[in-house]
Amino acid sequence: MKLKDFDFRIWDKNKEAFLKQEPTLIKLDNERVIAGRISRFYANTADIADMFIGNGNDLEIELWSGFYDSKGTKIYEGDIVKYRSNTTPLVAVFERSTFYIVDTSIEKHLQVDCGTRLQGIYENRSNGYKDNKLECLEVLGNIYENAELLKVKE
Repeated sequence: MKLKDFDFRIWDKNKEAFLKQEPTLIKLDNERVIAGRISRFYANTADIADMFIGNGNDLEIELWSGFYDSKGTKIYEGDIVKYRSNTTPLVAVFERSTFYIVDTSIEKHLQVDCGTRLQGIYENRSNGYKDNKLECLEVLGNIYENAELLKVKE
């Protein structure tokens, strides 16, 4: 993925919602990340910080994997996806510098030991994938707004 294709979304834990499209994101120091929109120009960074929403502890930044599902929806970290040959919903995670889909019924802590690399699925040319579209995956929701999709049915 090229830098021009870089994308992310931000989950606000307090508001329990994603911030609106195209938020401004600033990292002020090693401890704080702030996000939101700037309505005026401020020369002093302390003034800028006051214009933003939330603080670093309230925000989860989720990267775009660089891939799309079968319907053309971007697959982000934290998305719940369905793999065509698997009835259990899977979660997209970013670990070890790459994106994986993980079966949470097997791996409760979203670690990649039981996961499949998205790049590996794409590189399997027998699937005929192009334009970073993974025809075998469908985004069902995300771990914040649709957590019920991950509950094991008894």
